[in-house]
Amino acid sequence: MSFKKGLCATTFMIMACSQLNAFDFEGSIGVHDMIVPNIVNDTPNDGIEGGTSHTLGIDGGIWVKHQAPWANLSAKLEVFVDHDKDKLDPDHIPVWFDAFIDIDAEAWSIDEHNRFQWFVLLDNKQNTVSGIERQVRQHVGAGYNYHNDRFSLEANGYVGFYFIEFDDDTPVNRGYTRGVGLDIGEASHVLELQAHYDFTSDVHLFAGAKRYAANTGAELLQNEMQMRISFASKHLFTQGGSWNLQVKYAHYNLDHFYNPIVGRPILPFDEDILVQAYLKFPLFQD
Repeated sequence: MSFKKGLCATTFMIMACSQLNAFDFEGSIGVHDMIVPNIVNDTPNDGIEGGTSHTLGIDGGIWVKHQAPWANLSAKLEVFVDHDKDKLDPDHIPVWFDAFIDIDAEAWSIDEHNRFQWFVLLDNKQNTVSGIERQVRQHVGAGYNYHNDRFSLEANGYVGFYFIEFDDDTPVNRGYTRGVGLDIGEASHVLELQAHYDFTSDVHLFAGAKRYAANTGAELLQNEMQMRISFASKHLFTQGGSWNLQVKYAHYNLDHFYNPIVGRPILPFDEDILVQAYLKFPLFQD
């Protein structure tokens, strides 16, 4: 089953399990900067300057949450519109997407502060300015959670499937063949650490890190880090929402795609940093 079919099927299952009015809907709107650091100017044919690229833009999203008797369900779809001035991909359409579906529930409670939990996580990213044509990650997992009134810490492990495809325009300009060897799909596992801390009832901090690796040989596929600080909003039109500042860092292992005949990586960079400032606000409230 493709990711799109799996996403639709899971969404239908979520929506069918309860009435629509039992779901909480939020919207988001914000600005962002997609930073691509450490660009190497190793060939004039790709037309990409060395250094650091900044791509500014606006973004908006829809967030859905539901607490079912058997699990917590959440989903997100964000749309990003970029001012693409650096042309890291010479034929890039400056609109890209980020989406996920998450299902999680308590598996076993040790006491009021310690528990084990299970997860299903599907996520997808498409058409980024940093050259990702499509990324699909589908995993199930379990983990340990410690929590008290202000702090929580999680250590989780997942198994599943990791797929990534890079747009072929820049690799072709660097000597690669269009449509050949620019994607991989691997049985994979994920190790994750994440923490939440509530400074006050209105100010919250989240930090997390993930390592994606192939099941065969445990070769690195991708590293991710994320940090977000949220401030509760008490303004008239955004009451119940939050102001958020978020940073997401990703490092991709391009060794999988290296062609020794070409003699250079498929891209002159292997990491990106998404910085977002956005407002989340409740939707469809009575």
